[in-house]
Amino acid sequence: MMAVADYWWWLSAGAVLMVLEIVTPGIFFMWIGIGAFITGAIAAAFPSAAPSVLGFVFAVLSVISVFVGKKIMAKKADEPDSGLNNRMAQYIGQVYQVYEPIVDGRGKISVGDTLWLASAKTDIAVGTAVKVTGIRGAMLEVEPVNGN
Repeated sequence: MMAVADYWWWLSAGAVLMVLEIVTPGIFFMWIGIGAFITGAIAAAFPSAAPSVLGFVFAVLSVISVFVGKKIMAKKADEPDSGLNNRMAQYIGQVYQVYEPIVDGRGKISVGDTLWLASAKTDIAVGTAVKVTGIRGAMLEVEPVNGN
């Protein structure tokens, strides 16, 4: 019976860790899996390397990989929100017209071919230009443009 080369164990471990990353929430196993894949490549390049050396290489590469991954994810977290999954966020700062008068803090504004619920601190008449200043639930918060 033929023995399995060490690098296959490391590549298999990397594959298992990647599958585990898909199955479980979070972004942690991926970086350790990358360490296992690199260790597998090193084991393939140096077949006479001792298992204890490969274990040490894996530990070091996994720690380095986790720290590099943390830096990459921190950069992604610092990027501004594109508003892709929050349709209402794209309306903040835009100017629209009041469709139904805003009375007692509630009314409707026309956004393209859609009507949106709107809230304001003051009553605003139909046709008045309003600027969207925020979001509260499913309602756009507005204020009159130029104090009208």
